Amino acid sequence: MLYFLSGNEDPLVYVSSGKLESEGGFIQGKRKLDTFVICVGLKGEAYLQQNNIRYTLKKNHYLVLFADYDHGGFKKSDGLVSYYWCHFRIKNNNYRVVNRGDLLSTFGPAAKESFSRYYVVPEYGELSSKGRAVVIFRQLLDIARSDTFSSRLPDYALSLLAMEISQEYIRDFTQTTGREINPRLERVVEWIRINYNLEDINLKVLARNFQYNPNYLCESFHHYMGVPLMRYITQVKLDAAKKLLLQSQDTVKEIAWKVGYSDEKTFMKRFKQFEDLSPSIYRNAFSRTKIVK
Repeated sequence: MLYFLSGNEDPLVYVSSGKLESEGGFIQGKRKLDTFVICVGLKGEAYLQQNNIRYTLKKNHYLVLFADYDHGGFKKSDGLVSYYWCHFRIKNNNYRVVNRGDLLSTFGPAAKESFSRYYVVPEYGELSSKGRAVVIFRQLLDIARSDTFSSRLPDYALSLLAMEISQEYIRDFTQTTGREINPRLERVVEWIRINYNLEDINLKVLARNFQYNPNYLCESFHHYMGVPLMRYITQVKLDAAKKLLLQSQDTVKEIAWKVGYSDEKTFMKRFKQFEDLSPSIYRNAFSRTKIVK
């Protein structure tokens, strides 16, 4: 695994972006570019390789294609495939592509504070279940197609995307070198992420399923995750709803049902409480994208 490493004192330089959609049989031609490309999978699977290393770009995964590296497709896609893409450059070519050993030597446990000065983006990875990176990418596309007061606005939107992905990696890095993993609570967290669409998820159900005292589970979860249990469940549901609002044509009522709310009004109330705007306004705020078939 390689890592893109660049100082974040300057924004990344936006070049172009869009959304690729193909009904099937898509394969990326072989090429070598003078720009970087970041791709985020939405639907299906795209088969891409970089310097003969093969990757499957699928939903909620990303791939960074490095400038001056050979890349292309190694297999045709089966069925619908869709992903966001963005070409960018780095001001003054102030970057390095490093391996994990070099990265660990640069950011050891005693030098965690230096993370704040860098974009640190792995070549390939899975995005957080919170889905913020996909939302930011959608916003980047919207900004790039809009009349803006500054031509540099897409640069800052792109930089926010890189920082969001960096933050996810840095969080994992610091957690694995610091906080001790609790296997029992990790099973609870994973169960919530998989079963968020159930309507009757609550403290009693989780305590019974995982053989916890309810009060102990509530306190332990809050201490372990840094957020109250029921708030975490609600946030997982709403993160899934935000993805559906941007990536589907489902009505608000249908989305409410898909994330575990039988009552549309309750869903809308929770959404506005957490996001400070209604589901419809959230959807309309990111309405314009560039489609490439």
